[in-house]
Amino acid sequence: MTVYGSKISYFTGKLESYLRFRRVPYKLLPTTAGNPNTLRENAGTAQMPVVRLSDDRWMTDSTPMIAWLDAQCGGPSIYPTDPILRFVGLLIEDYADEWLWRAAMHYRWTYRADRQYASHSLYDELMAGYLPIPRIVGVNYLKLRQLRGFVIGDGVSRETRAHADETYLTALDHLQTIFEKRRFLLGDQPTIADFGMMGPMLRHFSQDPTPAEIMRTRAPGVYEWVARMWNLPPDAGYGSVVVGVDDLLKRLLTEICETHLAQLRQNAEAFGLQEKRYDQTIQGCSYRQVPVSRYRVWCLETLRRAWSALSEGDQSQLKEHLTSPEASILWDDVAFKPSEYDTDNQAPFNRAINVFGTGIPGS
Repeated sequence: MTVYGSKISYFTGKLESYLRFRRVPYKLLPTTAGNPNTLRENAGTAQMPVVRLSDDRWMTDSTPMIAWLDAQCGGPSIYPTDPILRFVGLLIEDYADEWLWRAAMHYRWTYRADRQYASHSLYDELMAGYLPIPRIVGVNYLKLRQLRGFVIGDGVSRETRAHADETYLTALDHLQTIFEKRRFLLGDQPTIADFGMMGPMLRHFSQDPTPAEIMRTRAPGVYEWVARMWNLPPDAGYGSVVVGVDDLLKRLLTEICETHLAQLRQNAEAFGLQEKRYDQTIQGCSYRQVPVSRYRVWCLETLRRAWSALSEGDQSQLKEHLTSPEASILWDDVAFKPSEYDTDNQAPFNRAINVFGTGIPGS
């Protein structure tokens, strides 16, 4: 397969981690090498990564791509057979994909050293040799576009910057505590929770200068886990997953409820009102005029379907650990305006949509 993405891309790194684990051969090319218009025509969007299979089928969106690939590969699945842990894994993946994204983009484009590193890396990979743009013009364009779009345009300001910083630090602390006790998030074998968390932790937080230094000093167990995930052998005789939700997971799930599930509820409500932007309050911090995401309405629908598929007994057990009020979005009998996305369940072979409108929050 050919993977069109970037060597410093959040979701490209997530997918690559899985492909390396399964020893699936692939060729990584920058999106510009595949021609963004061609990617959009075949996959619906040029968001990273887009995959072209050897039989000329196209895929996009790391979450359904990994799920489809896992169903094709031999060997034990990365999705736990225990329904409670499977749901927990899916919830952690969604949190890593859709909540930690803001903090990851903030660290990359707000801090000067990180901005320098990322803009030059992206210029060399995506522009040099593909677009006739002088280096200084291309680099400055990338800095301005990303800062305005994915930081300022996504609600990170002087008032919210401390909370965006803390989002990363809190995640680090929870992960460090877990990895002091076991090798992976859900036990002694890698699961979808680990591959989901590799999105932000690999190509952003462990590579960008500022968060990488924080990780090495504050949470060395997380730094070690990132390297271990990148170098996973497929047949290492892994152990078992944990039995039920322990206190370590419960603390992480509380953070997920207070942040990600709160975000999903408020986004769905704004989408129902046909808003383009809305004010979002997370843990008492008000992010002003963040973009409404139709894609994240679909994420909420997917989580609610996964919850509904659980038995009443499993739901009852999980509720004992999901004690934050924000968790009720998973089971509340409330009707949201449907996303009407992928209604025939064809992902990752459907025509994908951007997470944000035209692709950039500030556009």
